[in-house]
Amino acid sequence: MTELLFSWPGLAAVIAVFCAGAVQGSTGFGFNMLAAPLLAIIDQAFVPGPMLVMATAVCIGGAVAERSQVNRRDLAFALSGRAVAAAGAALVVGLLSPEGFAGLFGFAILLAVALSLSGLKVQTTPGTLFGAGLISGFMGTLTSIGAPPMAIAYQNAAPARMRATLNAYFFVGGLISIAALLAAGRFGLHDLALGAMMTPFALAGFLASGWGRRLMDKGRVKPVVIAVSSASAIVLLARAFA
Repeated sequence: MTELLFSWPGLAAVIAVFCAGAVQGSTGFGFNMLAAPLLAIIDQAFVPGPMLVMATAVCIGGAVAERSQVNRRDLAFALSGRAVAAAGAALVVGLLSPEGFAGLFGFAILLAVALSLSGLKVQTTPGTLFGAGLISGFMGTLTSIGAPPMAIAYQNAAPARMRATLNAYFFVGGLISIAALLAAGRFGLHDLALGAMMTPFALAGFLASGWGRRLMDKGRVKPVVIAVSSASAIVLLARAFA
């Protein structure tokens, strides 16, 4: 496994994870949406289990750093939705062939992009948080990308509240999804080891997120994430249907 790091694909994976960690640190979301499709192109073994390990570890830092801003009421409603959806998504993963998974993964990324660009305006209420958690839980467990629904639910929230609560949500939600995959026989020691091996690079990106926050203030982060995710989805779909 370690030989992967000493190869061009391994270097590309490290760069993708580092940049995604910086995006996560600056916005409270976006780690999986940027890194997961790129890593899936490099090697599908990275998704969904190892990606969930990395994302869960990265979100600990954000949740702890701004823990006073975490809205526990919001968190409870969103995680309730995630828990309901996680078990069903884990079962679906077990029924898919590698080609079918690549195709579904590609479509899920495009759905995430569409949601990010949709301009939907919703209020941050218990109902919308539960619904967002439900959709996020299904997408997140199936593909490791569950941020867009939650980002939409939090688009009108204060930045500190959004970052802190989303980081807490993705930390606990990641554990829920990993548990669901484990119960369905879709997560094992190899997934844990691969995720753990890549996590230091994700955390390094998170710690370097100061520049990401400055770019966020200038509105430059989201277009890059959207463009990279869309291009990666097209590549995955081309592979699935070739």
